[in-house]
Amino acid sequence: MTTTVKRILPYFLTSIFVVGLWWLLTGTDNYAWNPKGKELLMLDIALISIFYYKTLFWLVVANSTVFIIRQLISKNYKTTTIAFAVTSVFYFFVGQIVDKKCAFHYYSVFHNQSVSEEYIDRPILEAGYQIGPILTENVADKEMKYRRYAIGGLEKIKYKPATTKLTKILLDKSE
Repeated sequence: MTTTVKRILPYFLTSIFVVGLWWLLTGTDNYAWNPKGKELLMLDIALISIFYYKTLFWLVVANSTVFIIRQLISKNYKTTTIAFAVTSVFYFFVGQIVDKKCAFHYYSVFHNQSVSEEYIDRPILEAGYQIGPILTENVADKEMKYRRYAIGGLEKIKYKPATTKLTKILLDKSE
């Protein structure tokens, strides 16, 4: 019985840590300091989606890393190499898919949040490059909520495809 517990315990602790971390990072209180109307509901929907995608992704990565470390300690180098290769491929390819899936939800968080000015662009930075197409599409709307933060966020994530749209905005005399 104790051998089974010793084998499972690192994975269990890692899983608890990952779930707890993403629970804290996607808490509504991080983005809703004084919500109005449907903002809280929209934030909850977006943050729950981000929580599920990111938690599942990081559970696989973190527990695979624990497996790799355990195999390395056991000097099973062939298994370590294969597990490392599979985990790396998963991290880079599935990570891109997860980031794309979460981009819209991060945009929803950006649009519905109620935080102080210094934290407004945080969802853009957390979403990274994948939120670029959504911001670029919506930044042309002169009535967009937090528009200047979206423009600044495009710069911070270095989303080069937005350059033509931003140039058009810059050269617009009515802006």
